[in-house]
Amino acid sequence: MLPTIGITAGDPAGIGLEVILKSIPPVQDSARWILFTDRSVFERNAARFDPGNTLLELRDLGDDGSSLQWGRPTTKSGQRALAYLEAASKAALAAEIDAIVTAPVSKEWIGKDFHGQTDLLAERAAVKEFAMAFFAPSFKVVLSTVHMSLRDALGQISTERYVRLIRFVDEQLRKLKFDGRRIAVAAINPHAGEGGMFGREDMDILAPAVQQCAGEGISVSGPHSADSLYFRAHTGEFDVVIAPYHDQGLIPVKLIAHGESTNVTLGLPYVRTSPDHGTAFSIAGKGEADPAGMEAAFKCALDLVKRCGR
Repeated sequence: MLPTIGITAGDPAGIGLEVILKSIPPVQDSARWILFTDRSVFERNAARFDPGNTLLELRDLGDDGSSLQWGRPTTKSGQRALAYLEAASKAALAAEIDAIVTAPVSKEWIGKDFHGQTDLLAERAAVKEFAMAFFAPSFKVVLSTVHMSLRDALGQISTERYVRLIRFVDEQLRKLKFDGRRIAVAAINPHAGEGGMFGREDMDILAPAVQQCAGEGISVSGPHSADSLYFRAHTGEFDVVIAPYHDQGLIPVKLIAHGESTNVTLGLPYVRTSPDHGTAFSIAGKGEADPAGMEAAFKCALDLVKRCGR
């Protein structure tokens, strides 16, 4: 039986529906695809970008989106994006769908209390342990901290946090039946602190966590100097890198695999993926959006659902 996968349309002022419509044809026969949006928003996009696919099942949330325009985000466009996400979350938690693929949203236009789709989905699912990961063809990245200032991120890092995260990553990869589970912990400081010359955080905080988890039988090493680690992972030495903060992990993965890497939320009771790009308001409605990231997110969702045995 084919899996059932929900898709959220993202911010109506962005490129979400354009890339969805462009990237569905190669995968449309692999699942039952349910699109969470408003019919008026969908029809505006379908009239311009639908290449003739008819296999999307529309879950119409019934709002009048006639005032929404491409490239002009508003509080309403942000709230519609949130409504699509909330509806898909409820469907996934009710086991109506096996996975959610989310199109990009704008945190700014949803509101200051919104910290991202990952956090909202985890909150709605009442899971305490979750993580933002990026799956690229050659390696994976898991973020220790996500959407916060660098100062705050470094303040969040502790040995206990890393012990839990390393165990969690290994457990999630096992659950998803990945044979490759070689985890590399990326250092915080240049040259992993150079023996304490450039900071002791790697020696005093990260190294004890690695040692403890390695002693438990987990295939983990580090902390490794971050300036060379991501290339080492890309060339096959490691399967997953744990990054201490957002940009350290995302700059290399997007540089190496932009359009091919997929945002994956670990720890949810269902599969969730998303493309590795944003709303791109500046090109919305122009037909210029590259669908590669969304197509990668669809294919990743299909693979992970299969791995979960759903």
